[in-house]
Amino acid sequence: MSFSLHSRGFYPTGDGHQLYWERHGVPGHEPVFFLHGGPGGRISRHHLQFFEPGRFDIILFDQRGCGRSTPYGELQDNTTGLCVEDIDALRQHFGFEKISVLGVSWGSWLAIQYQQRYPQHLLKTTLVSVFVPFADNVRAYDQALNDGLAQSPESSPGQRARDIYRILGEGRPSQQHRAAIEWLNAVLRRTGQTICPDTLERFVDQEAVLAIRLELHYHLQNYCFTPKDEDLTLDDNTLLIQGIRDTYGMASVRWLRQRMNIHCRLLHAGHNAFENALLKAVRRAVKREIEG
Repeated sequence: MSFSLHSRGFYPTGDGHQLYWERHGVPGHEPVFFLHGGPGGRISRHHLQFFEPGRFDIILFDQRGCGRSTPYGELQDNTTGLCVEDIDALRQHFGFEKISVLGVSWGSWLAIQYQQRYPQHLLKTTLVSVFVPFADNVRAYDQALNDGLAQSPESSPGQRARDIYRILGEGRPSQQHRAAIEWLNAVLRRTGQTICPDTLERFVDQEAVLAIRLELHYHLQNYCFTPKDEDLTLDDNTLLIQGIRDTYGMASVRWLRQRMNIHCRLLHAGHNAFENALLKAVRRAVKREIEG
């Protein structure tokens, strides 16, 4: 698959953040904004695998504090609401009247929120490995991670996510390094994965520390929830692609189905959108025709 980089740059938000963006594909074709996972993720050329060359005008961008956006890891003026406003600011920056949106994992929640605020500017919405931060889903995720910390021989007795967050913000560099490793081990334990300790030691640098701190900033400071049942709607041009082995994604799908009619394709897959079944489904979904 070959995409040419049409242009790239930084967009100033006006409150101290600079968003790194890239434009790929063919200007003038259907504009699609890709919203990466996280919070604390970043864009990469691998995300272009979701699209066919020559068919789309693709905007990739790093969210506030993420990837090549600056200041890296910044927590001030970093909320869900501001990230949603950034999407529309970039839409206007590129001169698009309407855009399609592809959101993966955490990015799916940003896509849902964008639709609530700016439905008049949407062509179609594709949600992959969905995450809806309703209270029970967040509590279950929090409990699983705290259980993972409790099982770690390196963790202090009773250490929880809030303790990790405090150390990442206030601790000495050596303490931050150790706390980040403990957190990643808890995440890996929750998903049944393992990484060689030496590899993990090399992976956890200052960038990783700041990315984990940003994730916990959203998770613990409640910047991502709570959705209001009576307000949330999804239009007919919204399609969900969801793996049934993704526990929190399936809980999100059930929560949505209890409140509205949704178009959803369930697949024998997990959370990783690059799994073959999910990747093929996403590529088909982004090409679908707009209804109405």
